[in-house]
Amino acid sequence: MEFLCGGRALTRARRDYETLSAIAASLSASVDEAATLVGAQAERLKDAENARRRLEKEMAVFRARELYDSAPAAANGSRLIVVDAGPSSDELRTLALAVIALPKSLVVGKIAEPPSVMLAASEDSGIEAGRVLKEELTAVGGRGGGSPRIAQGSVPDPTALTALVSRLVTRLG
Repeated sequence: MEFLCGGRALTRARRDYETLSAIAASLSASVDEAATLVGAQAERLKDAENARRRLEKEMAVFRARELYDSAPAAANGSRLIVVDAGPSSDELRTLALAVIALPKSLVVGKIAEPPSVMLAASEDSGIEAGRVLKEELTAVGGRGGGSPRIAQGSVPDPTALTALVSRLVTRLG
């Protein structure tokens, strides 16, 4: 707890008022309306973020279907989809979950920075993602693991990442 009096209290009150005035000005509102407007905008931002996440999941379903349909079926009917770099870990996970909702599907996702990989396998694929990825990571000096459906790991450098993805594609394809 802090107690301010005299000049220090006035200095602090002046800074607080200047900050609140700047916030109110950015909202084109009076100082008295600022708190209410900030609360309302925070609620709108939260709603917009929830809508964005929902739309991202919906888009992942469409992209998953497109990738699945364009992937050739192996002799056992499974389809291996390789997602090369680009998406963040969260976006890759959303896409991978959408893909493995489809029958006999496998996803190998590569993220360039930091060098990491995600393996996802549908329940009917016959592949345990966590076990397979852990084995292949060990072979290239990486580490990681996960569940039978989805696993992820990291490797020390981009060369190891390329080797890991190649090993996974050879093993699963």
